[in-house]
Amino acid sequence: MALTIILIGVSSQAMGNETAHHWGYEGGTGPLHWGEIEQDHEIHLMCREGIHQSPINIQDVLGFEKKELRSNYYDTPIQIINNTHSILLQYKLGSYNEWGSEVFELIQFHFHHPSEHQLKGKRYPMEIHFVHKAPDHEYVIIAVLVKLGKHNPHINKIWNNIPVEIDKKEVHPNKKLSAKDFLPSSKVYFHYTGSLTTPPCTENVTWLVLEDPIEISKSQLKVFQKHINHNARPVQKSHHRIIVKSQ
Repeated sequence: MALTIILIGVSSQAMGNETAHHWGYEGGTGPLHWGEIEQDHEIHLMCREGIHQSPINIQDVLGFEKKELRSNYYDTPIQIINNTHSILLQYKLGSYNEWGSEVFELIQFHFHHPSEHQLKGKRYPMEIHFVHKAPDHEYVIIAVLVKLGKHNPHINKIWNNIPVEIDKKEVHPNKKLSAKDFLPSSKVYFHYTGSLTTPPCTENVTWLVLEDPIEISKSQLKVFQKHINHNARPVQKSHHRIIVKSQ
């Protein structure tokens, strides 16, 4: 299967440089209307006409693969943006994942509430997307599901620094975090080919959705909701796509 392909020129969400707010998650600018957006209309048509769209309900696994996922994430200064579509953290160069013989670098991660993917029909309170870039300019997105449970001290490092001003990146060179603190201990994943979950809904994106969730408290979820109440695209049709699971 192909690695994730996210076109830099059209994927502002992936690059964390989004300032246009002509789409959203409710009403006339919500997901059902993304393919009708007048600005860049031809690009956004994929949101309506694509047949390999994300997210999906991960239910029927058709095979297994032995490609191990190995994370090599290091501390990075907090660089955070509230672009109204998500809370997004840009990542300092040098952190990467190894997937079989392939290497891809983490460039940013962001949050969705509730989860966009489902596991056997179950939707989680939150989902984190870790966006990576490979040397050949292809991309991989790792998704981590989040359930309610224990207080997560690592989440507070982010929540305590969410900018008040929209689209303004705040950099805190003396405050650091590591993406490894937002991963479950198990790296068992589901692998399928889909799309961006935001306009322009570019297809041929590879997703690695980790099976085990991490935890946050109910009060921590409420903090996110104060800034962004809902930012999850509905589940899309699978169209008989192949889903495999790591062994």
